[in-house]
Amino acid sequence: MSQPQASLARLALREHHAAAGARFRVGGLWELPADYGDAQAEHAALRSSVVVFDRSHRSRILVSGTDAADLLGRVFARNVMGIEEGRAVRTFALDECGLVGDIALIVRTGAISYLVCGEPGQRQWTVARLQGAKAEDFDARVEDRTLATCTLAVTGPGAEATLREHVADALPAALEPLQSVAFEFHGFRALVTRTSDTGEDGFEFVLAPAAALHLMQILGTAGVLLAGDTAHETARIEECIPAYSPDLEIGLTPAEAGLDALLGIGGSAAERVLCAVILENEVTAGTPVMAGALAVGEVRSCVRSFSLGAIIALAVIDQRHSFPGAALVVGGRPAAVVARPFYRRRREA
Repeated sequence: MSQPQASLARLALREHHAAAGARFRVGGLWELPADYGDAQAEHAALRSSVVVFDRSHRSRILVSGTDAADLLGRVFARNVMGIEEGRAVRTFALDECGLVGDIALIVRTGAISYLVCGEPGQRQWTVARLQGAKAEDFDARVEDRTLATCTLAVTGPGAEATLREHVADALPAALEPLQSVAFEFHGFRALVTRTSDTGEDGFEFVLAPAAALHLMQILGTAGVLLAGDTAHETARIEECIPAYSPDLEIGLTPAEAGLDALLGIGGSAAERVLCAVILENEVTAGTPVMAGALAVGEVRSCVRSFSLGAIIALAVIDQRHSFPGAALVVGGRPAAVVARPFYRRRREA
């Protein structure tokens, strides 16, 4: 069921996006910039140079206290205690049935403080899960910082060089992948982590709205394009990176979602798996995947790939029909499972 318009959340910098020519669409419970007039050009800039995404609809939950790591360990599938200060890990939370409830980046921001950056629609679920996992004697605080902060993602093969040239006076020394550091940015405390969920290099900044606007303006003056949700989702699917919505919301285990292999966390066998599929026509989430007269799964994410000039999808398919080359039918037209990911960046020898 669609959400009523009044319930939609808006980005703190929404008016800046509108002034930049954003065309908006609903994503979950948020109104998001779909594009700024040319999604294909934004996607091309992401793949060839650098763009800025406003990813502020992702949750930001601060967990702090002497028992913060123990609390996170009760909810997320990774040894959070082993995260060094200034480092980050990707992981997932499970519900009581062992199904994925959230996919998160956890950053250790201090000796006893962690920032959990999760899926947009799962914020309230994760806050409740953390609150419910606290023992009576735990020294741990859970604070939802989502609406008080922004996340800007500077992403693309030129991201590091662009930031070094235009934000060098504020940024610390070069970061390694999944390294994070707090720093001062024009009078505001900010956090930057080297990470991306598009398959390209990238840096995610968590800042106050005023500081986020200033960073966006600095990069805009330097000629860096704003890119919308269409370009981001296309890149995400090209890289076969699952999102909770729409890929996992039907209820998948980590093994079925491929998260155990993707994140390097031990998993188990699965009777159905999230596969990469090439289609002949665009379809909506929930469209059945057929092998002859037999329904063997359903499509979740589906886009026209700018990189490949083809329609691609992530689909949950019975394991016996999930091997690359398997011939299927989707929406009455031929389809085929292919090897993951759809897109591989060419690297110089």
